[in-house]
Amino acid sequence: MEPSHDRLLDGEALPLPEPWIRILDSGVRNTLKAQLKVEVGEEHPLFGKSVTALARCGRCDEALFGVEGAPTHFAQVHLTWRSAPDTPPWPWTEFLSPPLFDSLADHAH
Repeated sequence: MEPSHDRLLDGEALPLPEPWIRILDSGVRNTLKAQLKVEVGEEHPLFGKSVTALARCGRCDEALFGVEGAPTHFAQVHLTWRSAPDTPPWPWTEFLSPPLFDSLADHAH
């Protein structure tokens, strides 16, 4: 995990708007990371990228991932929970820049 992403998981370092929830449980982080890997096909912008699940939306199937080496370092992804790679643009992905609070506050349901 990139040091900047690790810092975001500590204490109050990552304030998030409702309904976003920080993911502190490594099992949940690993489950979301594994699901993303299943869904992302070769044509998807996250294909082959190292990611860390940082937060999830409490109302839908979207998750916030830290992306190692990406210019923006964060991606909001709508997981589809398929058992095979999806066809782009799925899983829907939006790259975010800090401040994350502002970017995630625009998330509508």
